[in-house]
Amino acid sequence: MATSYYHPGVYIEEIPSGAKPIEGVSTAVAALIGYTTEGPIGEATLVHSWDDYKANFGEIHSETDAMGLAAFHFFLNGGKDAYVARLAQNAVSATLPAAKMKGRSGGSAAAINVLDISAASAGEWGNDLRVEVTSSDGYRFKIEVSQVADGETTLLESFSNLSMDTSDANYALTVVNGGSRYITVALPAEIEGHPTTYYLKATSVGGDISGKDWTAADEKVEENMRLTLNIDNRGAKTITLGAGPGGSYDSGTEVADEIEALVLALGDDYAGFTCSYTDGKITLTSGSQSARSSVVVRPGTLATRLSLGVSAGGSETHGTYDVVPKLMASEEALTGGDDGDAPGLDDYEKFFAKLKKVRDVNIVLLPGQYMPSDGTGNTIIDAAYSHCEEMKSRMLLVDPPPGVELTDASAVSGLSLPTSTYTALYYPWVKIANPFYDRDTNPNAATTLTIAPSAFAAGIWARTDGTRGVWKAPAGVEATVRGVSALEYTVEDGDQDQLNPEGVNCLRKLPSYGAVVWGTRTLSTKANPEWRYVPVRRTAIYIESSLFNGIQWAVFEPNDHRLWSSLRANIGAFMDGLFRAGAFQGQKASDAYFVRCGLGDTMTQDDIDRGMVIAIVGFAPLKPAEFVIVRIQQKAGQS
Repeated sequence: MATSYYHPGVYIEEIPSGAKPIEGVSTAVAALIGYTTEGPIGEATLVHSWDDYKANFGEIHSETDAMGLAAFHFFLNGGKDAYVARLAQNAVSATLPAAKMKGRSGGSAAAINVLDISAASAGEWGNDLRVEVTSSDGYRFKIEVSQVADGETTLLESFSNLSMDTSDANYALTVVNGGSRYITVALPAEIEGHPTTYYLKATSVGGDISGKDWTAADEKVEENMRLTLNIDNRGAKTITLGAGPGGSYDSGTEVADEIEALVLALGDDYAGFTCSYTDGKITLTSGSQSARSSVVVRPGTLATRLSLGVSAGGSETHGTYDVVPKLMASEEALTGGDDGDAPGLDDYEKFFAKLKKVRDVNIVLLPGQYMPSDGTGNTIIDAAYSHCEEMKSRMLLVDPPPGVELTDASAVSGLSLPTSTYTALYYPWVKIANPFYDRDTNPNAATTLTIAPSAFAAGIWARTDGTRGVWKAPAGVEATVRGVSALEYTVEDGDQDQLNPEGVNCLRKLPSYGAVVWGTRTLSTKANPEWRYVPVRRTAIYIESSLFNGIQWAVFEPNDHRLWSSLRANIGAFMDGLFRAGAFQGQKASDAYFVRCGLGDTMTQDDIDRGMVIAIVGFAPLKPAEFVIVRIQQKAGQS
């Protein structure tokens, strides 16, 4: 607001309205965590589609690639966003063998690799990569990356105009590491540790001026003539010649001495620079011996008269000349890649600690992990649902054991399933068309594969959220399961009578609808009936996460009635929006939710003195019509 008014007139002031809309969080961001054979290890990589997944983790690698199969069917069934985390032990990246990318012949780097090249991620997949230097001119070069598959070589990437000059915009490490999906490059330890052994003092050598007529008008070198140089890529500097003996210069030696003195006078950055005249040529030499050593002479009248600079007939040699890779005779293969071993509990626990910082995850999947049939439990699943309970913002989809038919409650009890409100289980496993079966090229492969159901369910959660809202149960005839050939076991009404009370959500085939999800319970069905239904738990998560993000502005605000009123108004507006969207029970807002915040209601003076503002939000969850009962009565005949 204006603090003072000096002249009569109209003053415009903006005042805050107090309205701070609360934005609903995303509800269907999945985290797929497990073993696969390509992609970064131990990092959460966000992908938005199956194509994104392939770009980072490759195609489905084998019939046992649980991660690839889960990701494909998650997106196929409606998934939109997922963090994918590859975990593995002892995986090794394929690398270019020593001395396959040598420096220029005759230089000290001619016997070593001038670039260490590795596959972008660990795994045997990198052994199919090939690299080749296809152009090497001056101090620039080109690298091509190819891949061999089924005897065919395919060009994947090409990086042109690369330089080993660290100050160049096309510095090889920056360009390749920033743009390649398949390889990473690094400077070998020999070159980094001993730069003066491999880098040159850059030079600019002029053309032959031994026959020059120093007195001719069009060849004379006089005072006030200018020469523009860029030394060690520090930027163009122009030096101006002073008065030579008799007003002009009579020899190359006189000019060379003057140029050297003027450059050295530019400052300490140019210490060691020399300029000499030998055998009819002027040679400018940088004082540094590093990856940025260079002497570039810009075109101009004096440069022309001294034949300095490439355009005037001179030559320039960069400090990296010897460490630029020479032209290769053929492609060279990367070798030594290893997929490593499946991750253990420690690997998962370390990643769950990282995943705490990724707050927008709502659904957790563990491709390749399932409950064993002998009831001994799965410590990795235990760690996962403990993580979900700690975060209180995400749910874990648990897979039952494959090849085990669940027909009664005792069979479910024997699995020792978790009873957390943040877990759900789907049954049975799903049969899909085997992507590796081909009648002509791979006729011996099985025509179908049996894979876990959790990824299908997660995709359907996302699909239902997008079309109906998180409060709609992701089940029913709308919840069709895409990509299914058959179900491992057939679930009939009698089977589901036993499984549903145990919190097992069944996939069933219904006439005219195909395979559908026919259950929407959490695994706390008996342990905590208040959170029996998946949409109730997920709606609560949605409200809690949205409010957590949406009222951060209140921290450090004055804790008085104005703040309480603003919180009631903003939270109330958010809840009213959900009510109008059909997220709650009740015909009017007062039946559907309440928001309370105030002294004597939700807080005492002691709470305020301790810096606490407390708001209480309640809502009447919309529970699914799990049992639709139609009672039919025969109307008695009337006379």
